[in-house]
Amino acid sequence: MRRCSAWAALVVALCLPPAPAVAQAPPQAAEVRDAIAALPAQRRAEVTALQRRLDALSPAERSALQARRDAWDALPPAEQGARRERWLAWQALPVAERRQLRDAAQAFSALDADTRAAWRARFDALDGSERRGWLLGPALGADYARLHPLIAQVPGHERAPLLAALRALPAQARDDLAVLAVRTPPQAREELRIALLATPPASRAAWLRRQVAP
Repeated sequence: MRRCSAWAALVVALCLPPAPAVAQAPPQAAEVRDAIAALPAQRRAEVTALQRRLDALSPAERSALQARRDAWDALPPAEQGARRERWLAWQALPVAERRQLRDAAQAFSALDADTRAAWRARFDALDGSERRGWLLGPALGADYARLHPLIAQVPGHERAPLLAALRALPAQARDDLAVLAVRTPPQAREELRIALLATPPASRAAWLRRQVAP
């Protein structure tokens, strides 16, 4: 089962596309310049940096970028949403996990076509929630089904700190947390998340061990 889960994570990694090429040379209309000027400082800096990158493109590179833009626009909205979700999930992964998934993708691509198709079919046969859980990467993806009661319905501003805390936990601590997540009534899971995050990172594994002790 573990082997199947590892390969499922690998397939998810293969499905992560490059960032959709929705950018193009920015128009110079006054209203666009005014809109950029009104952006928050960080976002304005990002847009300015992107404009510099676009201005530096050669005609051939600009044409290739436009072709990617056209291909993106031709996709159905549902497919655009799915690819955008996968891209954002990839961006949120720690560098070490990205490296791990790239290595797995290379190993997967070296397999024969029939084997790759069989593993893709096994991944596609998973429950939709479990497939989306693998977007969290190989570490949390393997534990997503057990931690789902704790992760589901987390407010947006709490999600990133919670996922960072979960990734930092050793395997035994995640096992303990999964037990607690099942034991805890739905209305009390927010309190469990708050208590977990309030515990110093170095003490979380011991704290979880005490919580599940008989």
